[in-house]
Amino acid sequence: MWTDPRVVWPIAGVAIILLMATWWLMRRGRRRRPRAAAICITLSIVLHGLLFWLMPLVTRPGGGAPKGAGNEEVRVADITLSDLSDEPLDDQSGDDPTLAMEPLPVAPPAPVVPDAEPASPTPPSVETDLTAQLAEAIDSPEVSSDFDTEFDAGLDEMLAALELAQTVAVDQSPAAGDAPNAAASPSVKADSSVQAIAASQSQAPASSRSTPAQAASARVVADQEGDFANRTGEAKQSALKQLGGDAQTEAAVEAALRWLAYYQRADGSWDAIASGAGQERKVLGETRAGAGTRATNAITGLALLSMLGSGSTHREGPYANNIHAGLSYLIRNQAPNGSLAGPATPFAQTYCHGMASLALCEAAAMTKDPQAIAAARAAVSYTQRLQHPTTGGWRYRAGETGDTSQLGWQVMMLDSARQADIPLDPRTLPLASHFLRSVRLGSYGGLACYRTGHPASRTMTAEALAMRLMIGEQVPALEVQEAERYLLEELPGTGQPNLYYWYYASLALHQLQDPAWEKWNHHLKQTLLKSQQADGSWPTDSVWGGYGGRVYTTALAALSLEVYYRHRVGK
Repeated sequence: MWTDPRVVWPIAGVAIILLMATWWLMRRGRRRRPRAAAICITLSIVLHGLLFWLMPLVTRPGGGAPKGAGNEEVRVADITLSDLSDEPLDDQSGDDPTLAMEPLPVAPPAPVVPDAEPASPTPPSVETDLTAQLAEAIDSPEVSSDFDTEFDAGLDEMLAALELAQTVAVDQSPAAGDAPNAAASPSVKADSSVQAIAASQSQAPASSRSTPAQAASARVVADQEGDFANRTGEAKQSALKQLGGDAQTEAAVEAALRWLAYYQRADGSWDAIASGAGQERKVLGETRAGAGTRATNAITGLALLSMLGSGSTHREGPYANNIHAGLSYLIRNQAPNGSLAGPATPFAQTYCHGMASLALCEAAAMTKDPQAIAAARAAVSYTQRLQHPTTGGWRYRAGETGDTSQLGWQVMMLDSARQADIPLDPRTLPLASHFLRSVRLGSYGGLACYRTGHPASRTMTAEALAMRLMIGEQVPALEVQEAERYLLEELPGTGQPNLYYWYYASLALHQLQDPAWEKWNHHLKQTLLKSQQADGSWPTDSVWGGYGGRVYTTALAALSLEVYYRHRVGK
């Protein structure tokens, strides 16, 4: 670590800032300033001494990130091209066991088109930015009266960046006894030519889910290891019995999947407009400029996720045809820079990319199909470039500080990418954890808000808790209990349906397997089974249903009823 210029230069930046702070404090001459100046100059001297020791260790005179960091841009053009059948897709589930699947396609070779304002793979250090800002402020002939406040805020941001750097350094240290989390590998029906593509780069295995020590009590023994191992076979049946599902929930899921399969288009996608998407209902008092009208990739991703969640893949299962066609559509329409946003409106672009990429990454993790992995790697690379380099969040455009709602889909996608052994930039998930800490609220930090400065909400609390558990964070018991109390104040069946909230709350509480989960699950099943339509779909009268349409509501409801086996309970 000490030979990495990314560690040495920030230390140099901090030393310079402290030196300039000393000069500024002595210049002000107020009471207590000399003492603060003495502290700053002492720290600066220590850091300069450290630099004399570190500089000879830097072995790369040109600087830059070390190779193999996992943040290299993956170009869709680099993925080997394969043949794609243009035969129309039947509006029925693929249940013919003798059907030989063709390999998944890839997007046609094309030059990489850079983003309008691409984020630098190695973001500039916060210390460098603060140094320039501080020097400009000190040299200015007119120093504002509130400079003290701005200076303190700058120091707080610098300390946050240093804390994040320490977190990354700890995460890079190998943990003793780690073992790979192999994803479920269904029997292969696809043509053997699928295996001709070179395997993707390997990476450290994904860590197991972490929950409070007293939380998870029920355990299901699966035939295979991996986060998705409970989706098939005896493990699925055991999970249903032990973790809250039953024959009624499975019948509801099957009816929903049949409805989705029937309304899939011949090109493999689902039609947003035809399913009623794009209805402007001014949720939370805001107009979203037709969000959902062009969210084809998003609802296609959600429909595929519900089929993958039931245990089917593009290689086997009753919905293999549908999944193969849907994945093929997404890969054919993947942009050269890896984006899967498609033609979505600005408010929907990041959501579309996240949902579609999550489906691609789950398929890659479940099958280890090299073509799915190659396309997923390109999507992961794009997601990492969208992440804000200091706050760790994602929002509508690159460079925006982020919000909790966007973060959930990106983190789930990145976690599934780990299950597929797709390498990640080692800073990506620690940065996401940093953002989740920044939106914590409540007496113990168990609640969460949409963005810093906003009030807590149940949807964001559920999403934040689910993501913290998903990436392996040890959530303190007091925080879990505070979140659970807050969520149980608004159970399914209370007020207007909110499938988005129910989906994330079910993901989080299912991992905990405690009385809060049992109470939540009782109301969830009762409400969803009662509101399902005779054709297997769910109506669009939910909070966000007008934007997403009936494919959106049906897929989210099905995913909520697949929660018993979709992800394994943390060890």
